[in-house]
Amino acid sequence: MLCSLMRWHPTLRPRNSLIRRIEIGVFAVLLTVIGVWAWHHKPSALNLALFKQELRVALVSHPHDHTSIDLSARADQFEHVLVRGLARRIGARLQIRPVAGPHEAYRLLRARRVDIAAGFLVAPNGDAGIEVGPEILPIEKNLVYWNGRARNISSAADLPARSRIGVTSTLALPDDLLGTSGHPRPELIQYADGSELVPALQSGFLDYAVLTSIELSRLRRIHPELRSAFEFPARFSVVWLFPTGYDRSLIDAAHAHLDELRSDREFELLFDRFFGHLDVHGLVDVITFSRFVEDRLGSLKPLFRQVAQDYGLDWRFLAAVSYQESLWDPDAVSPTGVRGLMMLTQATAGSLGVTDRTDPQQSVDGGTRYVLQMLNRLPDSIKEPDRTWMALAAYNVGLGHLLDARRLTKRGGGDPDLWLDVMTWLPKLAQREWHEQTRHGYARGWEPVTYVQNIRSYYDWLVHLFPTPNDRPERSPIYLNVPLAL
Repeated sequence: MLCSLMRWHPTLRPRNSLIRRIEIGVFAVLLTVIGVWAWHHKPSALNLALFKQELRVALVSHPHDHTSIDLSARADQFEHVLVRGLARRIGARLQIRPVAGPHEAYRLLRARRVDIAAGFLVAPNGDAGIEVGPEILPIEKNLVYWNGRARNISSAADLPARSRIGVTSTLALPDDLLGTSGHPRPELIQYADGSELVPALQSGFLDYAVLTSIELSRLRRIHPELRSAFEFPARFSVVWLFPTGYDRSLIDAAHAHLDELRSDREFELLFDRFFGHLDVHGLVDVITFSRFVEDRLGSLKPLFRQVAQDYGLDWRFLAAVSYQESLWDPDAVSPTGVRGLMMLTQATAGSLGVTDRTDPQQSVDGGTRYVLQMLNRLPDSIKEPDRTWMALAAYNVGLGHLLDARRLTKRGGGDPDLWLDVMTWLPKLAQREWHEQTRHGYARGWEPVTYVQNIRSYYDWLVHLFPTPNDRPERSPIYLNVPLAL
C-alpha cells in the first residue's frame, strides 16, 4: 500500500476543461462589472475629506476683502468664516491655501489639489473641470474708470475703439465685453486682483476696469477718484467652486451648512458685520474724509496712538469716533453746547474730570473713558461685536434711551442683544406711541443709528488706510478685559 502511494503522481486539470472555462468566464464577467461600476461610480468627496481629516480650501484673499470685526483679533474674511464653519460641521481640519486671484483657484480645482475654491468667485464660463456649488450672495459688476483719465460712458456700446480694460479673470466676464452681444471686443488685460488695477487706471495704462460692487465700495473709500461708469445688466453670483470627478456629497454638505446659517440668521448677521457699513457714505463723504485725513489726521495721530496705548485700544477706533464727533476739529462746538474733539457735554466732562473740553488731550482721554464706561454698564448678555456698537449708541443718545430701545425690541419679538434688531427700534423713540411706553421718554432715535454706522464705516476706512501691525498694541490688561469690536 505504501509503495502504491509512493508511485501515485497527481495530475493537473486540463486547461481546456469545462470547469476551467467556466471559472475564467465568471472571473472575466466579475472584472467587467467591477470596471463598469468603478467607471460610473464617482468617489465620495465628503468621505475623502473625512478620511484625510482635512478640508482643503483655495481662498482668494485680497486686502480689501478683510474687515476688522473684533478689535481683539486680526482682520477676518467673510468667506473664511463660512468655510471655517463648514469644516467644523463635517469634522475636518481646515487647511487654507491663499491664492492671488481666480485663475490660480481655477487651476488648483482642475488639478484636484483643493476641495473647494472660495473668495468672491464667479462661476467660470464653460469650464468642464469645475463644478459650481452653492450661491453665497448675488453681486453686480461695474465698469469703472479713474476720474480725469477716461470719459464717463453709459454702456459697453459707447466704449472707445481700442480701449484697454483691466479684469481679474477672463473666464467670468459680462457678454458685453466678450464680443457676443454685438459690440466690438476691447483689449482685456488680466490682473491678480482689484487693488492691482488701481495703479494702472491712475497712470492711464488702463482706460477702464471691471470691479464687483463690493470691490468698488472698498477701493473707492481709499481712492475717491475711482468712478463707476455703469453697472452691467447681467447679474452674477458669488459661489463656491468644486473639482469635478467626485460625487455631490461635499457640495450637498456646503448647501446644508449655508441653509442652516440662513435659517438661524447667522448669515444675515455675518453679512451685516462685514458689509453693512460699506454703502453708508456717498462720493462727497469719501472725498471729504480723504481730504481731512490728509489735512488734519497727521497732527492728531500721535495723540490717538498714545491714548489708545494707555487704554489698550485701537487708535483707529478712537480716530473714527473723533471724526464722527468733530471732524477732527479740537475747537468744534455744536448748537447744543458740546465741545472738543470728542464733543463732550459740560456735565459729562465734569463727571470725567475734564476741565477744558477744547484741550485735545483731555477731550480724547475723557471720551475714551466714557466709551469704556458705556461698555462696562451694558448687560453681560450682549456679546461682541454688538456690545461695542451699543456702547457707541449709548455714548451718543444716552444709556437710558438705549436700554429703552432694547426693551421695545424684546417686546416686538426681536433680540435685544443684537444691534441689527435694536437699530430698527431706536428710531421709534421719536414716535409718541412708542416713547410713551418707555422709562426715559422721547429721543431722536435715528441719530445713534446713523452715528454707529458712520463710525463703523470710518473705522473700516482707517484700517485699510493704516493696516500696519504697529497700529495697535499687542497686549494690554485693559484691552484684554474690554474687547471692543466693529
